[in-house]
Amino acid sequence: MRLAAVLLAATAALTIALLAGCGDEESGTESSTQPAPKAKSSTAPAGASAQECKGGAGAKVKLRATGIPCSVAVDLTKAWKQGKGCAPAPAASRSSCEILGGYRCLSVVTERGVSVSCARPGRSIAFTAKRG
Repeated sequence: MRLAAVLLAATAALTIALLAGCGDEESGTESSTQPAPKAKSSTAPAGASAQECKGGAGAKVKLRATGIPCSVAVDLTKAWKQGKGCAPAPAASRSSCEILGGYRCLSVVTERGVSVSCARPGRSIAFTAKRG
C-alpha cells in the first residue's frame, strides 16, 4: 500500500513537471537572443547538487549521486544489482526494493535499460542498468 502511494506521488510530480514545461509558441512572449546569466556562486544547501560518478555494477549510463561520495554510490549500485527483487521481472515494467543502508529504490524499464532511483532522506543515486 505504501509503495502504491509513493508511485502515485512520483507519477503526479512527474506529470506536473511535464505539464509545466509545455507551452504555446504563440503565447505572446518573445524569446531572448541573449544567453541566460551564469550563477556566480551556489546558494544551494550542502548535498543539494548531484555529482556524476564513474562506473557502478551494471551501470550503462552515467551514475549520479547526491549527498554521498561516488565510492558509496558505486557500492549502492552493486547492492541494487544483487538485491532480491530489485530488478524488474522479465514480464514486469517496474519494481522496488530496499537496499543497503535503508535506501528505497524504484526501477522502471526503458528503451535504454532499467532506470533506477534510490534514495533516503538527504541522499540519492540515479543510474541506468543493463536489462536482464
